Amino acid sequence: MDKPGLVGSVLFHALFFGFGDLESNVLNYLSVPLREFIADSLQRHYAIQPDSEQFELAYSAIASSFFVGAIIASLMMAWCMDRYGRKGTAVYIRSSLGIVAALAMLMAKWLGMAELFVLGHLLAGAISALKTVVYIYVAECAPDQARGWSSTAIGSGANLMLLLASPLCLPALFGNSWSWWLLPAGCLLMAMFHLFGAAHFPESPKQLYIGNGAKEEAKQSAKFYHGSTANLAELFDEFEHERLIVHHEKVGWTEFWTSHRLRWSMAITLLASSVPALSLINLKSQYLEPMLMRYGLGQSESLVFTMAMTALTAPLCLVAPCLIESWGRRPLFLLITALSTLELTLLTVAQLLYDVLGGGGIFVSSMALIGCTMGQASVNLGLFNMTPILVGELFPHPARARATQVALLLPNFVVVGIVLAYPSLIVSIGALFFLPLATFSSLVLLLMLKLLPETKGRPVDDIFRRLADSRTNSVTDYGAIGDDGAMPTKVGDHIPLMKC
Repeated sequence: MDKPGLVGSVLFHALFFGFGDLESNVLNYLSVPLREFIADSLQRHYAIQPDSEQFELAYSAIASSFFVGAIIASLMMAWCMDRYGRKGTAVYIRSSLGIVAALAMLMAKWLGMAELFVLGHLLAGAISALKTVVYIYVAECAPDQARGWSSTAIGSGANLMLLLASPLCLPALFGNSWSWWLLPAGCLLMAMFHLFGAAHFPESPKQLYIGNGAKEEAKQSAKFYHGSTANLAELFDEFEHERLIVHHEKVGWTEFWTSHRLRWSMAITLLASSVPALSLINLKSQYLEPMLMRYGLGQSESLVFTMAMTALTAPLCLVAPCLIESWGRRPLFLLITALSTLELTLLTVAQLLYDVLGGGGIFVSSMALIGCTMGQASVNLGLFNMTPILVGELFPHPARARATQVALLLPNFVVVGIVLAYPSLIVSIGALFFLPLATFSSLVLLLMLKLLPETKGRPVDDIFRRLADSRTNSVTDYGAIGDDGAMPTKVGDHIPLMKC
């Protein structure tokens, strides 16, 4: 494969862009020492007692600050992608925030200020949201036949980093009141490496050609990522088709409603983005250890299980980039959704048994452990890759920034509600907390089974044209089949989604 630039950049991102995932899991991996640190800080500064209801509310708010950061980043994302480009947002902005977040956590430790940890945790949420732009950036750099594996490979790299980090969080190493700062310190080094290393990679050729109109720079970028033997005339012809498939350089908010194809694209993407929103991955990033301890495991047992679960499913990180190109998007995304739904179902059963029996036990904890393992399998197969891959393949470049914003913003509100409600509702209503999530996830699986198209290896303009043909002659009915991005020449050439 004559694409050393692409392979090298993917490997580099896979190694270092995972600092955001580590920062996102600091509160989960180090829950015991951090809970002690936060309790001590709040008691000294605000006279809040560690065993009070006020402390539980404050701790829940601190955990939820992560998702506040994610929402803020989602609101700013489209503007950043248009103003600073894919590389500017994915590398310069995201990595700089990673450095600031890690420094805030380190200063919190040495100054004894929980407020600084809240700032770092909030920024970790923003970094988590912005990692979608990294996937889109890498996908735009890759040829059509490599979009899937390149995006999935960097996600797999981040998951493997979590696997390597989890044993370090045992109480004998980082998981104690003295040494917990070492994990943010590692994140700081990774963020700095990513910022200064990825700065040497070019902007995506598609962004340079379509977004910036810099054709000469796009040519150099294409040679770097696609190889010296790439057919640039054919590549730029594809870019031109994608640019002309919509009638404006940038797509406005109203056009997501008036264009039939944009509505279809957004509906499918929102279905995919609702899978991680409804899953337990966000809840587990804040409460996995307390959740397992609730079902009868001790702190060390919970950590050991977390490591075992991650190690058991780790091989999926290695095969996922192959599966997405050999199987295609549709079968893999349906499998991921099914595994996430199974996790919710098993946790519903585990919590129901806990409610009926009045406590945990071997069977209850086993159900929870099996469920969490199914959920981790869905993560390692690409749970968080689905949305950016679909955004990159269902939307033309001029619509991609706003589509990314919508696809992240709406699910994040759902996530915030779930995380905020969990501590109080799991005590008061028990299994009824998980039941609606499992039900809605099952419904999403059925809808995706019916609507999700296969997009593997196809040019974006071809995918967009074939989603569904227009029913009207509006100028915003982009990309009618058989035209060159102008008004539809005929109506009624509907191509069902299942046959894409």
